[in-house]
Amino acid sequence: MLLVKTYLDKSPIHGIGVFAGELIRKDSKIWRFVIGFDRYYSRKQFAKLPKPAREYIKLHGYQWGREILLSMDHDSFMNHSENPNTYFHNGYVIARRNIRKGVEITNDYRAFEAAFCAAFLKKK
Repeated sequence: MLLVKTYLDKSPIHGIGVFAGELIRKDSKIWRFVIGFDRYYSRKQFAKLPKPAREYIKLHGYQWGREILLSMDHDSFMNHSENPNTYFHNGYVIARRNIRKGVEITNDYRAFEAAFCAAFLKKK
């Protein structure tokens, strides 16, 4: 669940992206997984889902440990960057530097299992 104001817009990186709806200060907590809001699936549960659901989760979800996570808000549209403005630490996504209002919020997909990263990473 995103903990800051965001909005979706056309991304110069890929398709739709998540943009800061307010100034986000360096070291601010931006996201955390919230049980009851966000979803998680075991590999067995994931395999039982209809194909369109699996395809959606492959595009918008990610593998973390033995679970497949799916954020239920704008976070599912966060794009990859080689120089992301966030990082993961102690269960939170944290601002690596100040993120001005209107700037796209990004992370590094390489931190997640390749099979559940964005489609362009699969092409490499």
